[in-house]
Amino acid sequence: MVALKAFLFLFLNVGMGFLLILILRTLLFSPRKKIYWGKVPIPLTPGLIYRIKDIITDKLYGLLHDFLHDCENKEIDSKISKIEKDIYVNIWDKMAFLDEHKFLPRFIKTNLQNLIAQIAYELTSYFIRTFIPYLIERYNLESYLVLLEKKADISILKGYYNRYVHRYLLYFSLSFFFLTGIFNMLIYLIIR
Repeated sequence: MVALKAFLFLFLNVGMGFLLILILRTLLFSPRKKIYWGKVPIPLTPGLIYRIKDIITDKLYGLLHDFLHDCENKEIDSKISKIEKDIYVNIWDKMAFLDEHKFLPRFIKTNLQNLIAQIAYELTSYFIRTFIPYLIERYNLESYLVLLEKKADISILKGYYNRYVHRYLLYFSLSFFFLTGIFNMLIYLIIR
């Protein structure tokens, strides 16, 4: 009877290791959609990989929408207006070498410095606020995002996971928990 109880430690440890690996795969890939218990969503649904895919596509849509919104509104203080101001200030600072020329009048130096910085500012503004949205519209980038969302197939990732990760993780886990079970079994036999 004591030996049977000792073997029970071995089977419990191996079963626990197998169960942990199956729970890991289930948390990563199952279920595909959010499941509700009545009106309350069940936590950890959808699977982690599907949730990450949804988060990435939502972020891409948000970035595209925010960029186009910032391009349309020059009055708001956005990242685009910050880039334009930084370009203006950097070019203004780079043109500071005009102050070293003693023979040029001060108003010509200032106007030339301002003119070149303003040209760089306007080129940057035109490129970011007009040309990039034109390219986005021309190549219909939003349809590519929709296509990416539909074609990003998680079953391919699941196949790779099963082939290259799950199998070896299962081998490692079963061997580790098997050795732990033998160790627990020996300790139980020594204590008994």
